[in-house]
Amino acid sequence: MADARSSPAGSKVPTWLLASDPAWSRGLGRHCRRESGGGVFGVQDVVGEVGVVPAVQRDPERPVASAPMSTTLSPAEAAEAVARPILEIGRTWMQDPSAAPVAERLGLAGPFGLWTVGRAGVMGEAEASAVAAAIGFMAPDKVMSIWEIRDRGVPAWDVALAYAEHAARWGREAFVGLDPAVVARCAELGGRVAGATLPSISALFAGWRTVPLPGDPSGDATVVLQTLREMRGGAHLAAVHAVGLGPHAAIMSTDDPIRGGSKWAETFGWTAPHPDGDNDARLEAERLTTVACAPGFGALTEDERREFVDVVATMRAAIDG
Repeated sequence: MADARSSPAGSKVPTWLLASDPAWSRGLGRHCRRESGGGVFGVQDVVGEVGVVPAVQRDPERPVASAPMSTTLSPAEAAEAVARPILEIGRTWMQDPSAAPVAERLGLAGPFGLWTVGRAGVMGEAEASAVAAAIGFMAPDKVMSIWEIRDRGVPAWDVALAYAEHAARWGREAFVGLDPAVVARCAELGGRVAGATLPSISALFAGWRTVPLPGDPSGDATVVLQTLREMRGGAHLAAVHAVGLGPHAAIMSTDDPIRGGSKWAETFGWTAPHPDGDNDARLEAERLTTVACAPGFGALTEDERREFVDVVATMRAAIDG
């Protein structure tokens, strides 16, 4: 995935490599072209995914995002502070109702069709078993079934571009009330974190780094945050294996009110008997996930890390209306 690829409209897809790439200091979005008549990514009128879980629910007692109360802010502390708001921003655009008819037009069946192919389409025409391994938290049989029955007339990469287009469109509406300079700063700082993170942390993260940025603040920021979401998701998949849980037991162990317990496990294709939850192991997995994600945040100065935490918090608060 290190090579530039052409979108259906013929535009070149930029490669997100290392933070040392000078393109990152200028913002990769400036190097991406908006193709006439083809949408931001050269995909005409194609957006997102239909979700079946309820709208984002946030515990009112839990802060949207906050830097730890200390005199310094380490890379690990910054990684931890933005984890939940980035997760919830992504969850919101992934569930946006505007995605349902698009999934149908793309020939993607069921509530998770575009969620699966949209995320994993960055891997191209990969084998179904490889896609299942990359997604991880959904039962392999369910992932493989979705991947194998999709409309092969629509390349997987084009579906990924459509998913990114949906994210960008949603972001333009969700963040319309925010200062564009602040939103642009999110894209810049988040992009530097992504660029400084080794792509081997996750196949999906590596693939999403090759997706072009649309070139506007809200669109860029939403796609960059999706890329960081895949970064932490891939790290967490490795971490739950490292602590002896694996994906199924991790779902049974989570305290997330939406994505935990037997109901969500079965929605994701896992079947009974379900393993017992282990909260201590889950907490250790979260710690290891943060450890794995922290190096990318080292590309920012401490002041920049604080700024990024604050900007992500502001963007998360904006979607609560």
